[in-house]
Amino acid sequence: MRLILTVLFLIGTVYGQTPTPCLAPSLWEAKVLEIDASKEFESRARLTYDAYNERIHSIEEVNLHDKKDYFQSLYLFKEGKEYQLNLKTKECKVSPLSRGFRPIAIPKNATFYGETIIGSLAAPGEGVTVQLWGGETEHGRYAGSWTVKGCIPVTDVYFSNRTGLVHTSFYDVVAGIHDPNVFIPPKECM
Repeated sequence: MRLILTVLFLIGTVYGQTPTPCLAPSLWEAKVLEIDASKEFESRARLTYDAYNERIHSIEEVNLHDKKDYFQSLYLFKEGKEYQLNLKTKECKVSPLSRGFRPIAIPKNATFYGETIIGSLAAPGEGVTVQLWGGETEHGRYAGSWTVKGCIPVTDVYFSNRTGLVHTSFYDVVAGIHDPNVFIPPKECM
């Protein structure tokens, strides 16, 4: 009887150690690098993210086939609208969104791939521990990493037939939104 209880205890301990997805912040700002090598696309942006209201704002430098352009983009998913202002020409395009809101968070059904260190823990402040998660969505596959402390997004890799393989890295993430007015469409778009 003691052996059975010990085995059940060990099984419970092992399954109890399986991590569950952490809850990523819903309001934040960051620098973002997004790359799709197959399309010769690269974007460097300052991103403002609001998961509560399903909206994203960015000021971005876009390199497409070695041609550079600068945009202010606003995605209002609940309204189904996208505003894209070319910062050089001041021309604005308003169009319906062709995709739904995809939270920058770990889905509840994600698979835990492991935990690793970015940098080194050999000296204080030289590294950060991240968890790797991934899985499938309705339209594609994803994998990403989030910090263990704070559940801050570090990388997101997404593949679908529509988008191809898109790799996104997040830097200098700060909780909260400094200026909520960024979610008001630019006057040039009105």
